[in-house]
Amino acid sequence: MNADRGVWAWPPPSPVRTREQHPFAPAVVPGGESYHRLGRTSWYRWWTPLLTLAVLGVLVFFLWVAMALAVTLVAVLGGSGLAPESVRVGEIAGLAFGLITAALFIPITVFLVRVVQWRRVGSLISVEGRARSRWLLRCAALAVVPVALATAAYVPLAGRFGLEPVSAEAAGGGRVLLAALFVIALLVPFQSLAEELTLRGLVMQLVGALGARPAEAGGSGAVARVLRSPWPAVLAGGTLFPAIYASTHPGMPWTTAALAVLGLALSWLTWRTGGLEAAIGLHVVSALVQFTLTVLAGGITAIGTGVVVGAGLAPGAGTPLVLALTVAQTGLYALLVRRAARRAGVHRVSAA
Repeated sequence: MNADRGVWAWPPPSPVRTREQHPFAPAVVPGGESYHRLGRTSWYRWWTPLLTLAVLGVLVFFLWVAMALAVTLVAVLGGSGLAPESVRVGEIAGLAFGLITAALFIPITVFLVRVVQWRRVGSLISVEGRARSRWLLRCAALAVVPVALATAAYVPLAGRFGLEPVSAEAAGGGRVLLAALFVIALLVPFQSLAEELTLRGLVMQLVGALGARPAEAGGSGAVARVLRSPWPAVLAGGTLFPAIYASTHPGMPWTTAALAVLGLALSWLTWRTGGLEAAIGLHVVSALVQFTLTVLAGGITAIGTGVVVGAGLAPGAGTPLVLALTVAQTGLYALLVRRAARRAGVHRVSAA
């Protein structure tokens, strides 16, 4: 054709396809929503939570089988028999296996979010779709203050509750203590991250996604309005682990209460700051201190008997001291984080 009438290219150019239009693109995360609502994406259906829980159950079963086989293999190589009652591993190996088992929930939650729910993993981290590194480091720095104060208060009060430190020889020797501290420093951050991704991330967003939007069918009802609010998600993310712990440790009411306080505070901070960074910051710092103090106060065997529950509690689990210190520690941390988030202008909702 001539220049006045334009020139047609042949074959015609293919239309540009955006990422969201691609059939295998991740689901579109809703805009203008709080953190707990990010799971109700464009691909969300009523059966999405059921499928997620079903796949989670299958993956946890295979994780349990794999870790049982690994423990048995290590025990046999160490001279243990194959009979269930004779399978034993060393204290350091037991500590490592426990932390690794919890840490493996990181790939499990990533798989559930990316493959089962078919959305970007970043939506599990924050409303910005990514880990806000500076905010995470700031939260970890803020956590040092309440954790240090709780630890300082624990030292003079521990004797009243029979929580006296043990010598290196009583704990198995200096090398054993150093090995335990190395395992703690190496694996506890991953264990803490896994718990936050699962409880404050996956669980909160599963519950938060249940309520229909106002424009959807049934979205104007009272039930949908309640489910859209943050409180069902906060309660689920904060009380699930304490409920499990209470069922397996019925004689530890103080620890259960402290876990509930800690879980609810971290769930509220996750909603209030629009991401997991605040919960991860306190969890990692407090868990490192708690595991270390437990090893020094009761030996490595205390970890295997349930004194350490891996949730970043203040020291002194099993006594009223743990509840008092947890309330003070989490309360001060929540105030510091809320003030810092307001000054830093941390986003609480996803971009439109």
